[in-house]
Amino acid sequence: MTSITAIIPVFNRAGKVTRAIQSALDQELPDGVTLDVLIVDDGSSDGLDSSLAVYGTRISCLVHARNYGAAAARNTGVAAAKGDYIAFLDSDDVWLPHKTAVQFAAMQEKDWRASCSAYYLHRSSGRKWVSPRIATGPLGVSQIVWGCFVSPGSTLISCRTTFQEVGPFVTSMRRLEDWDWLLRFVQHHALGFIGEPLARIEVSEHQGREEIFGALKAIRANHLHTLAPKEQNNLLAAIDLEYAAALYRSGSTLNSLRALGRSLLRKPYGHAGLSAVWHNKFRSLLG
Repeated sequence: MTSITAIIPVFNRAGKVTRAIQSALDQELPDGVTLDVLIVDDGSSDGLDSSLAVYGTRISCLVHARNYGAAAARNTGVAAAKGDYIAFLDSDDVWLPHKTAVQFAAMQEKDWRASCSAYYLHRSSGRKWVSPRIATGPLGVSQIVWGCFVSPGSTLISCRTTFQEVGPFVTSMRRLEDWDWLLRFVQHHALGFIGEPLARIEVSEHQGREEIFGALKAIRANHLHTLAPKEQNNLLAAIDLEYAAALYRSGSTLNSLRALGRSLLRKPYGHAGLSAVWHNKFRSLLG
């Protein structure tokens, strides 16, 4: 018997997390596979315990005394997990019913230690589109340097022992901690990717730009020296693009254009990060 632990970090989303939980409980599982759901309450103050009470013993819950962030909540879940595999799901997202079966089968067939999938990006207006547009297959350093476009917070399934090899999420990072983890992972193994959308991701409000700036500095310090020159240049182009996006969202248009210009100077052609941004923006306008 193979077991999977679904880890759902929650902070003040009592009104939304029940959809995520139910989507995990409703998974169509392959023969010989079980799935348990572990909630990590990251210091919520909105009556989350009442929302969880209806599930009784169908789920487990761990509680942080205060809010430590998504990285710490995921680490707590991984440390407590009993499953052979770990699967992550953000509290405002949902899995499609066949996600676990399709993804687990692909991992067994292709001997992937970890995998992610495409997903539907979903706006409150009802518009949705598939992201990212990548064919099924393994992803390596050359793809992951461009960013965390595969949404590991809600699509990643990994062997639990992989976290002993790669290490935990960096708790000092309040943003982009999943990109940092994937950059470490692909130094050891290829990341499996399934081009079929297997989850629905809610487009959420972005956090303050200072948290993003701090995370980008950490990613540069942690990973630039580990890369070959070509990947170094691409990582820097991706980081500049993230700076541009954060500056634009905070109303600093001129500085945003400067950061975008730096990114394009580094990579005037074949800019995978900008291609992904334009795809999502174009699809969001079309609906």
